[in-house]
Amino acid sequence: MTTTDTAIHTRALLVWLQISSWSARKYDKSVSNKVNRDAGAVDDAGRYNKYLLPGDAPSYKHLVTLLSSLRAWHYNETLAWSDEGNRLLTTANFTNYADTLRHKIAEIDRAVDVFVADYPTLRTLAANKLQGLYKPEDYPDVDDIRQKFGVRVSYNPVPIAEDIRVNLAADQIAMIEASINDNNRSAVDTAMADCWQRLHNVVAAVAGKLADPTAIFRDSLIGNASELCDVLKRLNVTDDPDLESMRATVQSQIASCLPQDLRDSKRTRQDTADKAKAILDSMAAFYTPAA
Repeated sequence: MTTTDTAIHTRALLVWLQISSWSARKYDKSVSNKVNRDAGAVDDAGRYNKYLLPGDAPSYKHLVTLLSSLRAWHYNETLAWSDEGNRLLTTANFTNYADTLRHKIAEIDRAVDVFVADYPTLRTLAANKLQGLYKPEDYPDVDDIRQKFGVRVSYNPVPIAEDIRVNLAADQIAMIEASINDNNRSAVDTAMADCWQRLHNVVAAVAGKLADPTAIFRDSLIGNASELCDVLKRLNVTDDPDLESMRATVQSQIASCLPQDLRDSKRTRQDTADKAKAILDSMAAFYTPAA
């Protein structure tokens, strides 16, 4: 086992977050065909999708917003690993991740309760809205709608070559072990590139926005930098000293700025823009953004 394999195996694990929801939309084939025929088009020229709930369904909107926010948070707190759905969760970030996830799931469960209670009324309102487009079969039963929403999480160790325990020839086992080690090294490289890309993007946004003295910006421009600097302390899975040094520089020179000070002082704004540009220039030695 290589040093890198040992480090990753002990410093991180794989997490798979599965989020399910009901789209509240339905493709209507008969209406689609009618619209296409009326327009003189072929049957597959367009598709008509119905919105199955009234536009002002706050309990549903709130629920899907929470689910969308959960997915974005999950990606922010983990690193890229594979195309199969697994993400890399550092052990340094596990407690924060698990505790926050538990609170978020509890909030989603409460939102599901509210929506399920509203669901019969929303169906009635939808029938009045859709009129001839309303079809009862488009809607899950009241008893089934709750099961359309859910969050499942699974944790697994990062695979290591010594996990292979199969009845194969020595050369075949060696080939499998080499493949695992190669895949791990490649995935670790991808994970660390993810860290650098996030840092580059947030600094580039600051540099670009502040360099234009007339550009309006939101507090989130600096807030995003601050949040990223915080999470990167827990995501640096290889303890890359260059990444940590760059993170600390962004923290002190950009994330610590007060947005209103940048608005009130042209000099402060320009100085911060210059610092952001200098950070980008120095970052080029470690990370090159994709074209």
